[in-house]
Amino acid sequence: MKRKRILIPLLIFILFILYLNRDALNPFAPDCSHLPANQPTPDACKKPVKVVAPGFEI
Repeated sequence: MKRKRILIPLLIFILFILYLNRDALNPFAPDCSHLPANQPTPDACKKPVKVVAPGFEI
């Protein structure tokens, strides 16, 4: 019984850490750190534009 009490929160914690690192663990994501200079950057490597509510632009 004590083993189950430790194992379940440990499993939940490990799954949570994997969920937080899901982008880094994707084997099919393009490698954005080593891009050739003469080629355009892929859409997956571009940073998304932060959308703000109207009236809150600086």
